[in-house]
Order: sequence, then C-alpha cells, then structure tokens
Amino acid sequence: MPLKNKSSKPVPWELNIEDSNYQEQPWKLKKGKSHITIEKDKSDRSNFHLKKDDERILSLQEEQARMTYHQLIEFGYKLQKRKQSQSKEG
Repeated sequence: MPLKNKSSKPVPWELNIEDSNYQEQPWKLKKGKSHITIEKDKSDRSNFHLKKDDERILSLQEEQARMTYHQLIEFGYKLQKRKQSQSKEG
C-alpha cells in the first residue's frame, strides 16, 4: 500500500540533531516562486502550522502534516536547506 510507505518515511520534525539532514524549524519547501512553511504550533506541540506564500495559516494535526509534506514532495516541492550559521545565534 503506497499510503503506508509514504507515512513511514521520515519527515523533518522527526529527525534528531545527530541526523545528517537535520534542520531546525521552520521547514521551508519551495517550487519555483511558490514556498510553503511548516512549523510546530508553539502552544500545542502536537499540531503544526502550514502557510503558503502570503496566504493565511492552516492548522494541521501531526498525521495531516505528515501526509501533506509527502504530497508536496510528490508535487515537486523541495525542502530548502539552511546554512548552519543562520540557525544558530551566537
């Protein structure tokens, strides 16, 4: 079943700092000029906020966020890698 295979693949918020492709939030996906930002809800860490370009924020439960992430990857969006110096304040 393809649905199970997608949900078993790791998403950025499941990775640990020791993992080679670990990134801190927010996670940004980009396709052409369009970009989508995913981040955990600060008041309820089991929910996620998703925002496309300058549109309003959509609140999703964890499983919905996971499936949406995989669909976006299938649609051609790519997770943007941030430089380490940007994610750490000194």
